[in-house]
Amino acid sequence: MRNHLFLLTAIMFALSGAASLYAEEDNIPKEVPLASNPTKEGVFRSPGIAAITCYFLEGELTFTFSAPLGIVECEVVRVSDNEVFDAMFYAVSGGSDSLYVSTNADDYEITLTCADGTIYYGEYSVE
Repeated sequence: MRNHLFLLTAIMFALSGAASLYAEEDNIPKEVPLASNPTKEGVFRSPGIAAITCYFLEGELTFTFSAPLGIVECEVVRVSDNEVFDAMFYAVSGGSDSLYVSTNADDYEITLTCADGTIYYGEYSVE
């Protein structure tokens, strides 16, 4: 009887550990690809050197800046009801800023307008 109790306890601990590992995998930020408008020369910027990267986790978008961009206007639109979430960031190289949007299941569109007129655009879905 004592062996069965020990075995049952060991199995419960193993299952609870596995469940917590699975839950942590859900908390991995998901990258939201951003594309930019053409430069003045009419050439699209390469995705590998984008000055802004974006990640989504639990309703929050985090933007990381790899160049000094000055003031960046951010607008996120939830497609189904056109609700707008917006913010202004002062982007410095190596800096980051966040905007809480929503955890509601839907499609979202991101528009980032930089001080020099460059526009970054991205889309993501929450399921």
